[in-house]
Amino acid sequence: MRAVCYARVSSAMQRDRDTIESQVRVLPEFIQRQGWELVRPVGTYIDDGRTAKAGHLEARTGFTALMRDAVLGLFDVVVIVDIDRLTRSEDITERGAILGAFQRAGVKLASAASGQVLDLSTSTGDLFTSLHAFFAAEWTRKHRERVLQGKITSIKRNRKPAGRAPFGILYDKATGAWSLDPIKAPLVVELFERCAAGDSLRAITDDFARRGFTGTLSTRLARWNAAHVIRKRYARGEWMADRTRNLSVTVPPIVDEDLWQRANDALDRHRFRGLRRTRHEYLAEALGVCGRCGSGIMIRSAVFDNRRGGTWNHARYQCSNRRTFRDAASRCAAPTMLTSEADARLWAALRAELDDPGLAEAIGAEIAGRAEESDQWQQDAAGYRDHLARLERVEGAVLDRYRRGLISDNAMDAELVKLRRERDNVRVQLSAAEKAKLVTGDARERMDQAMRTLGDLRAALADTSFATRRKLVTLLVPKGGIVFDEERLKVTMLVPKPRPALVSGDASSERHDNRAGSTLKIRVVA
Repeated sequence: MRAVCYARVSSAMQRDRDTIESQVRVLPEFIQRQGWELVRPVGTYIDDGRTAKAGHLEARTGFTALMRDAVLGLFDVVVIVDIDRLTRSEDITERGAILGAFQRAGVKLASAASGQVLDLSTSTGDLFTSLHAFFAAEWTRKHRERVLQGKITSIKRNRKPAGRAPFGILYDKATGAWSLDPIKAPLVVELFERCAAGDSLRAITDDFARRGFTGTLSTRLARWNAAHVIRKRYARGEWMADRTRNLSVTVPPIVDEDLWQRANDALDRHRFRGLRRTRHEYLAEALGVCGRCGSGIMIRSAVFDNRRGGTWNHARYQCSNRRTFRDAASRCAAPTMLTSEADARLWAALRAELDDPGLAEAIGAEIAGRAEESDQWQQDAAGYRDHLARLERVEGAVLDRYRRGLISDNAMDAELVKLRRERDNVRVQLSAAEKAKLVTGDARERMDQAMRTLGDLRAALADTSFATRRKLVTLLVPKGGIVFDEERLKVTMLVPKPRPALVSGDASSERHDNRAGSTLKIRVVA
């Protein structure tokens, strides 16, 4: 018969004990003793460290290949150490699907441990195989229950049930005694104290790594692991050994209740970043978008880069779609820009616009234009009122003629319907004219205020403080109004000006008429 081997271990511990190697050695020897032919080139299907419990069948890539080749008829018998290598699932549907697939393919199962060859197409083979699978599942069920009861008993006795002890805590398995780790416990205390003081978790864990400490607090995921240490209650003497059943073990406290609470409060306020002792603000912060993909512009903070000879990597504006955790194919390739350079160019461009001597004249022209519009709307509203008055007189005349018997009922009804429709249309036009008049009338007041505001803005230009500059930028530039277009900045200003200005380069500008209410757009290229 044509035979193949299937070898599997269900855990990394079994894998480390070389049980796969022993199976791969024993199974071909069994085939040779039986006088069967070992199918080549496949020969052996292996699942190394893959569980056989319910719901994990798709993770067993070797078994999936075995089932596929069985359907193709590439072999007649599968040799395994025992039936439980195929399945120990407690799910009867999954057990049936596995054994049924071999039965339909006409493949036999051979156990190297017992020497049995089971033909699933016979009633005896079907019965014995099903019983083997059932008892394997029953062993799994009882083993799980024994492990669980042992874990609960250990916790109730204040012993460590399984796994590693919490970071900074030692456990003596022989005596069941808990104690503080003389090396790691001081690190936990330092972590809590520095976090409570406002240090970022990245700074703390990087410092631990530079000092040569290894383990939970200085691994690649150091910040998240450090956060877990702070969040867990074991540092104050209560280790949650079984979260599902809310069972805890009392351990020696590393920090007191007050320090634990202060560190957790600091983590709530600052997350991983800690207290920002030096607040770095930028003129274009939260106002920019990428000219290439349209994503928001973020700020990559300045960091001290040890990989480049211990130099500062200065803060830059960059597209948020450039982040390294994104897929390389979808990552934006727009260039970054130094924050100092971009802010200087932005401020120079905005200052040139506000210092434009023609800006006040333009505002005055806007006021005059809005006043003319207001007068025109007022005249239109007066005309609509006169029209309504005429319609009322016509309606009265129709009713008078009807009372005198000069027109019929049908003629009167038709005339009144016509008058009502015309009156409704005129009322709509009158309402629109009155609203427009109010808008243009308000525009005069807003533009007068804009003239006074312009004077305040120009006076503020002399103030060199960053707070004043940032306030002016946020006042004049809407969110998304700064487009980082390769090496250029395209800025949209919203100012009370009748025509927008397009500043090309550093000094020249071209203006063209494009009104947008009383607030006008200026496109500035810096």
